[in-house]
Amino acid sequence: MSTTRDTLAARTAALDATEARRTVAGLADGTVETVADLRVRGRADEIAEELREVHLPALEEAGYIEWDREAGTIAPGPNFDEAAAHVADLPDLDEEPGDD
Repeated sequence: MSTTRDTLAARTAALDATEARRTVAGLADGTVETVADLRVRGRADEIAEELREVHLPALEEAGYIEWDREAGTIAPGPNFDEAAAHVADLPDLDEEPGDD
């Protein structure tokens, strides 16, 4: 039997990756409207592919974003406020170790 808590835990697991958190933080502060707006650091091609193949689909499935793959746009989804409420708790993305 599934509970609301189990569903919430499954959705918030979508926020485990740095790239996913950057997406939510960017939407929350109004700096992200398209996939191109996501500041990809490090191995740009690999990270961009990981965003498209893993993180954006997970955020969309959790209801945190609405992603139009053809237009390349990203918008807050029906559960966005749930994720955005935790943006202040996320680490400073510009100070994470390993960012090149």
